[in-house]
Amino acid sequence: MFFENAIAQMLTANRHKLYFYNEFSGEKHRNEIEIDFILSSGNGASNKNIPIEVKSSKNYSTTSLLKFKKKFSKRIEDLYIIHPKNLAIREDGIICIPAYMTFCL
Repeated sequence: MFFENAIAQMLTANRHKLYFYNEFSGEKHRNEIEIDFILSSGNGASNKNIPIEVKSSKNYSTTSLLKFKKKFSKRIEDLYIIHPKNLAIREDGIICIPAYMTFCL
């Protein structure tokens, strides 16, 4: 939670409006998809979403991000994970950046 708050402060310092996404499954009684931050790029009809997942440990899963990508693929510009590892672009198109690069978004 502390790591997510620090990232939120960096994003708002860059004048981003922060949104999040949550999809609850009544059958499973849990969240199916939970995205930490969604940034908006563009204006009007060309508006695209940039989902961001924040991971504080070096081992994590990207299940929610991949489900979000599958569901909203036409409205997504890029997908990001902010984590404690080095910069990487995964084969599935997710861009992984270290926390100190958050100001680049």
